[in-house]
Amino acid sequence: MSNMLEGKVVLVTGGARGLGAAIIRRFADEGAIGVAADLTFANDSDPLPEGFTAIEADISDEDEVRAMIAETVSRHGRIDCLIVNAGLVPPWSETTGIDLAQWDQVMAVNARGALATLKHAVPALTESRGSVVLTGSINSLIAHPRQLIYTASKHAVLGILRAAALDLGRFGIRVNGIAPGPIATDALLSRIRDRAKSGPSEAAALEALESQTALGRLATVQEVAATVAFLAGSAASGISGQLLRVDAGMA
Repeated sequence: MSNMLEGKVVLVTGGARGLGAAIIRRFADEGAIGVAADLTFANDSDPLPEGFTAIEADISDEDEVRAMIAETVSRHGRIDCLIVNAGLVPPWSETTGIDLAQWDQVMAVNARGALATLKHAVPALTESRGSVVLTGSINSLIAHPRQLIYTASKHAVLGILRAAALDLGRFGIRVNGIAPGPIATDALLSRIRDRAKSGPSEAAALEALESQTALGRLATVQEVAATVAFLAGSAASGISGQLLRVDAGMA
C-alpha cells in the first residue's frame, strides 16, 4: 500500500460501523489519523484503529456539527480530508404511502446534514487545501420503485457535491462523491431479511442483485473504502465535482 494519506487528518461521519468503519480502517492502513463521528458508539460499533478517536454528534443538529468540527480541529490542529458518510435509509414505501415526517427525518440527515457538515468544515479545509468525499448512492443517479425518499435525498447529495466543487475550487478544495450499488453490509442484509418475510428469500434476493452486475457479484465495503481513499488522496488531485460508481458494473 502506497500510504498516500500518511499523516493526513480525516473526519468521517457515520464512522461507528458498516461502510464508515471500513473507510476508517482503509485510511488508517494508509497512515491517516483522525476522528470517527456518529450518533452513538455502542457495543456493536467497530473498534477504532490506532490514531482515531470518537465524537458523538447528530449531523441533523447544526450546533452539534459546529462542535464536531471544532473538536476535530482542537484535537488534531487541522482537517485534511472530510468524509461525509452519515445517512439514513428509510423503509421502502409507495409514493401514495409516504410519511412526510419520515421525509423530513431522512432529508435532515442525508441532505441538510451533509451540507451542514461540509459548510462548517470549509474554513479548516481552506487552511489545508483539503478534500471532501460525500457518500451518495446508485440512487443519486437512478431510481428504484418504492424508494422515493431515499432517491430524492441521494440526488440532493449529487447536487451538493457538484455545486460545492464549483464554489470551493478556488480555495484548493476538491469535492467528490461515491455512488455505491448494493453492498452486503449488515444494514442491507437486515433489510433483505425483513422483506423476505413477504417476498423472495435472502439468498434469492442477493442472487438477483448479483445477476444485475457486469462482474456477477456485489461490490464490497473494502472496494468502496478504497475508492474513497483514492478520491481523498493526491492521486486524484485533478478530480473534482465527480461521483464515482462503485457497483460491480450494475446495468
